[in-house]
Amino acid sequence: MSDLGDRTEAATPRRRSEARRKGQVPRSPDLTSALVFLGLLVAVRNIGPETGRIVKTYMDTAFAHIDAGGFSPSLVMQLAREAVMVMIRAGGPILLVGLILAVVVNVAQTNGPVFATEALAPDFSRVNPAKGLQRFFSSRAFVDLGKSIFKIGIIGLIAFNTIKESYPQLVMTAHMDISAALGLIGGVLFNMAMRAMAAMLVLAAIDFFYQRWQHEKMLRMSKQEIKQEHKQSDGDPQWKARIRARGRALSKKRMMAEVPKADVIITNPTHFAVALKYDSNRMGAPIVVAKGQDLIAAKIRDIARENDVPIIENPPLARALYKETDIGREIPAALYEAVAEVLAFVYQINQRRAARAR
Repeated sequence: MSDLGDRTEAATPRRRSEARRKGQVPRSPDLTSALVFLGLLVAVRNIGPETGRIVKTYMDTAFAHIDAGGFSPSLVMQLAREAVMVMIRAGGPILLVGLILAVVVNVAQTNGPVFATEALAPDFSRVNPAKGLQRFFSSRAFVDLGKSIFKIGIIGLIAFNTIKESYPQLVMTAHMDISAALGLIGGVLFNMAMRAMAAMLVLAAIDFFYQRWQHEKMLRMSKQEIKQEHKQSDGDPQWKARIRARGRALSKKRMMAEVPKADVIITNPTHFAVALKYDSNRMGAPIVVAKGQDLIAAKIRDIARENDVPIIENPPLARALYKETDIGREIPAALYEAVAEVLAFVYQINQRRAARAR
């Protein structure tokens, strides 16, 4: 593995994909916490009165039915079941807001859901005490510790200033009825939370960009790593050359196997050789079953002689067929007439041979 100082190149798409598959994506827990907390504050501000009404109604009903004579285990179980349902009705919407926000913020930060199955695999290095101490005293651990202390200090300062500003009103709560006092205290606490929320959002934004910078730094590659990746992606040139050579050899072998089945070989006479086959019942036009130049052309002629396939010398037609028609393809329409004349001549030869054979 290259040293970090050697990693001067931006990560390739393949490197990013592998990191994502391992669950290594830039994510700021501070941003998630801040936005979820903000959503919960807004939810409490808007849903809180209804939540309080539901809880108050339950408490009034519950205490109204409790008396010393009617108190029993069955009543306790009934009240407990009702309490659970009340808590779900009262706190469920607020918890649902927090859950949805947590999912949305995390998915947005990672540009879509991350299915990191490799991260779920057992990793015994995580329980290694030496590795644990190394992580504990790492630069990242000190950065996280510094961030935590700074956040606690900021929130503490905001809380102190808010209480200091509201101190005269808070002192007056001693002379207020309970509802008014609770309303005043709730307002002070909400104001404190919103101020702390604003500070948390600023810190979370800074942490978000820091996490992305740290992630890009971790993914950086050396020039040697990029070369190695390209080599792995494209394949070893020597191995690819062997594969291509093997493919050409197999293709040539298959082509030579078709020469004995040809109806005629048209030659240059030495530079080109093209083998044609035509079956009027299955083909719309003659097809080229083999073709070659120089040594391959000589090999085609040798096989044709061994299998008694007619060889016709027609240099212009041989050159045209070689250049304009691929193996396994029908000849072009422009060459129909010339090829038809050759095939007619071949059929005449074949008929004479058959007559002599009788």
